[in-house]
Amino acid sequence: MTRRHGRPLNFEAMEGRSLPAGAGPATSAIVSLIEFDSAVARTVPENVGQVSFAVKRTGDLSAAASVQVRTVAGTALEGYDYAAKAITLAFAPGESIKTFTVSIVDDLQAEALYKSFRLVLSSPSAGAGLGMISNRTVTIMDDEPASRVPLSFIDFGPSGLWTYDDVQGFRKIHDGDAQAVVASSNRMAYVDFGAAGMWSWDSLRGFRRLTDLDPQSILVVNNDWTHAEDVVLADLGAAGLWRWSDSRGWARLSDVDPRAMIVDRQDVYIDFGYGGLWRYRDDLAAPWYKLNDAVPESMVADGTLFLDYGPSGLWSWTGAQGWRKVGEGDPKAIASIGSTLYTDYDGAGVWSWNDASGWTQVIAADPRTMKTAGGKLFLDFGIYGLWSTTPGAGFTRLADADVQGFTPSQGGDRVLVDQGAAGIWVWTRDGYRKLNGANPDAIAVTA
Repeated sequence: MTRRHGRPLNFEAMEGRSLPAGAGPATSAIVSLIEFDSAVARTVPENVGQVSFAVKRTGDLSAAASVQVRTVAGTALEGYDYAAKAITLAFAPGESIKTFTVSIVDDLQAEALYKSFRLVLSSPSAGAGLGMISNRTVTIMDDEPASRVPLSFIDFGPSGLWTYDDVQGFRKIHDGDAQAVVASSNRMAYVDFGAAGMWSWDSLRGFRRLTDLDPQSILVVNNDWTHAEDVVLADLGAAGLWRWSDSRGWARLSDVDPRAMIVDRQDVYIDFGYGGLWRYRDDLAAPWYKLNDAVPESMVADGTLFLDYGPSGLWSWTGAQGWRKVGEGDPKAIASIGSTLYTDYDGAGVWSWNDASGWTQVIAADPRTMKTAGGKLFLDFGIYGLWSTTPGAGFTRLADADVQGFTPSQGGDRVLVDQGAAGIWVWTRDGYRKLNGANPDAIAVTA
């Protein structure tokens, strides 16, 4: 990850020189435009075999013309999900339409339900130019039943790292003892194996080592709606903060070691301690924005950023409203659903705050742990069980056991529960059932 310096440029003096009349690159007038026949994204099943596309030419068609077309990988991978294409389409005089096909690979692996790649037109011949529709997105819908259910990654310590879903059951993917596992909505996992470095896993390529360094924390940023590739932020301690993605590899974002990071959709909020609180957004031309210099005790975000500043109170921040103080007091823990903040005030119970209702007590009892996912608040009350609630609704008891930990799916419609010596259990709308008698060290769930 060492940056190499380029060769210095050597500029010759131009004083006293002049360019002869007419010198410079030759140009020719564009008399026809070449583009795809439609801008609409195509969604095809994995077992479709081949997909046909049309490229049209408009304008003066009296001369021959050509254009290059190629595939560009996204979450769909060349050679794994589709056959790479790089061809030249040649239009004969008078010809306005050319077609070509791309082969789709039908494998037997459960993957992300939707994966996409692009078709790109380039290098039109002399006299031709590219029209407005020079890119086309193709989305492949996986046809394995397991792709439609959440995938869990479970670390059983010395017994290795396993996956679980309701269709395929348990499958061992590694013998090592992971220090941390982070799952993405693309059914991928990023694993910290300590001195063995940081690795990625997916069902097609298996494990790939991303770096020899031992990360202190890992965050995954992606967008379920666009099926975009994962963008991973890794705190590599003294080596600083780095970004990784399949298409771009590694890039160093900061020399400073972050104190804490959270992700909210495409935004990442990073606490650099006395270096300040910053927002990072990878898809912006200016990705960094400093929020303030204060150091929060904790922060949560789900569309609105909430921060606990201890004796200085509770604050919210959005790009539209800026900073607002929403309450006093120093809670034991905070969580949020959209613009509603939840606070655990220990002996005073759990309270909620939003603009419409102000402060409201949710329950007088003190939870051991609270988490949010899919618009639900999950509360672990120890010997009184695991419960969930949604804003303005009552409580649902998920488990009456004293659990050691729980992990809701990103959609909030299932919860994996660690009951220690009693094993792993799962809650869904269909009830509560046991999956395995082993005691896990860690659990991560994709969706």
